[in-house]
Amino acid sequence: MKNAERFLGAMLAPGIAALLLTGCTPPPEEDLYAIAVGSDDDFAGLELRSIFIVSSAESAPGRILGTIFNKTDKNIDLVIGDRDDELPLSIPAGGKVEFQDSPAVLGSTEARPGARTDLTVKAQGDTMTFDVAVLDGTLEQYAPFVPK
Repeated sequence: MKNAERFLGAMLAPGIAALLLTGCTPPPEEDLYAIAVGSDDDFAGLELRSIFIVSSAESAPGRILGTIFNKTDKNIDLVIGDRDDELPLSIPAGGKVEFQDSPAVLGSTEARPGARTDLTVKAQGDTMTFDVAVLDGTLEQYAPFVPK
């Protein structure tokens, strides 16, 4: 009987060890990206986090949401916008602008909700264009931000 128990233990031990060690491997590289709705980017001492647009329809006004952090010790003036709108902002040294508290509304959105569009950021003499999602008020948390 003891030999049977040893044999069973010897057979089960590698399987149990394999199951316990599977959680110890790092995630695949493709899983290391932001899981938030918006786009993230770093530019000119700024960290743009979870940036996206909320709009009721293509060509309707669109509100930018997300946060921009200033990681420098100087105030940074920037302009964010699309092809036909530019919105000036000033971000204090070491500070941030949270768009849910500081409305930034584009006169028209270049893409329909569910699509993606480009926003351009100009700061400290440099320009960057990045791709952002356009959402509507279907999801309850975004409904209050859809421009009327």
